[in-house]
Formats: sequence, structure tokens, C-alpha cells
Amino acid sequence: MKKPFPLLAFMTLFVLALAGSASAQTSSVDKPKNEIEVRGVFAVPTGSANFSGTTNSNSTIDFRRDFDFNTRLGLQLRYAYRSTNGKHKIVADYNQTSWNRNRVLSRTFVFEGNTYVANAAIDSNLKLRTFRLMYAYRWGNEKFRIGPMIDIGVVNTHLELNGLTNNGTRSADGGVSKFAATIGYDIDYEVSPSVQLFHNLGAIKFSGDNLFHTEAGVKIFPSHHFGASGGYKWERYKYDENAPNFIRVNQHGPFFGGLVRF
Repeated sequence: MKKPFPLLAFMTLFVLALAGSASAQTSSVDKPKNEIEVRGVFAVPTGSANFSGTTNSNSTIDFRRDFDFNTRLGLQLRYAYRSTNGKHKIVADYNQTSWNRNRVLSRTFVFEGNTYVANAAIDSNLKLRTFRLMYAYRWGNEKFRIGPMIDIGVVNTHLELNGLTNNGTRSADGGVSKFAATIGYDIDYEVSPSVQLFHNLGAIKFSGDNLFHTEAGVKIFPSHHFGASGGYKWERYKYDENAPNFIRVNQHGPFFGGLVRF
């Protein structure tokens, strides 16, 4: 049975968009309050994971050394609402990226109780999905806004392996799905009515878990309601799951997208 993670994310984005649209209809200000954005994000993951239940040196796998994942294009859906006075900003976004790689292992390691042997082919699949809600309270004027932000959501990471073990060909999977929250800041700068700069950063460290995300970019609006965006983002997550098991994922890369505002 498939998990309802993407469906719940899409439903939340849709409801927020309807709520923001209703609010915008009561405003006498012409400046758009709502944005819906679709992005493509290029990223290659690095990091490590241990799902063996031991601390042996061959129980920790390395994404770059063992699998050499390639750069892939991920999907990001994003909704943003800004209040009439610009002080309040609400964002909901959903990200999903999958990496798949088939290669010959250079070493032997243990994963979920299976010993995958060196010099044998292995098929690996890594999925990273995040959903978050952000609120920022900003100070400034019509051109520049900055202020503290807090976000909450869910981070889901899943690694699946299929290859030759010391007991024949085996498939195994492990992952972590956890509630996530960060605090940080949010910045918007309107260079002109058709050009906007933005930056956001959040981080937290709690009970062995470490979360960090940041992005910066530009939005260009050739028309009042339609525009394009581009920039760079970086995310890093480390989660402990029944120690000594853990997963650490680091991904960064450029993004581009299209958006509509109303």
C-alpha cells in the first residue's frame, strides 16, 4: 500500500491556495498576495547511512563512494501568501527527488542484516521527500522585508538495495520519516515591480537530529501575473533511528521554475 505522503502535501497546498485567494478578494490593494510556483531542482546527494544495528566499520554505507549517484532533476511545488501590509508570510512546499544507480561494489558492507559483497552488481534507489509549512514575521517597507521565521513539516528518506549477498541475491530497504522543525530568517527584496530577490534559512539541532536548509534566488515577472524563478538551494538532514542506526543526507544544486501570482 502506497503511503499518502504526496497526496496529503498536494491537498494542503490546494487548501492554502483557496484560503489565500479568498483573502485576496477582500483586499483593495492591487499587489498580488498569492503565489503558486513549480520548480525543477538539480541535485546530487552525498551522505551516509547505517541500518545494520551495529557500529562496525563495514556497517556504514557512503552514498558517493558506494553508489556514486548522479545529478537528478527533482520536483518542488510551492505556495506562498503575503498579507496586505507585508508583515506576515506563509509558505507551504513539497519536494521530491529520487536517485537510482546500478554499479559494481568496490567493497563489502552490511545493510539491514544483509552482507552485500564486493565486485558484485547492485541496484540502489534513494528517495528524499519533504513537506513543510513556514511562517515569517517581517519588518521593513514595500521594497524590503526581513524577519524571523519558523517552519514545521515532515522529512522522509528511503534507501532500497537489490544485489548479491553472501546468501544469494537479496533486496533490503531502510528509511526514516520524522517530524521536522527549524527556526531562522526570511528576506524579500523588490528591486523593481518585475524583479524580486529572496533568501531563506532555517536550522536546528535537537537530540542527535540535525536539520539545515537555505535557498536564494530571483523572480522575474514579464507580466503582472506570470513569472519565472531561478536560484540555488542546499539541504542537510541527519536523523538517528534506534541508535546506532542513522541516515545523513546532504543535497544542493540550482533550481528553476515558473510561477503565477494573484
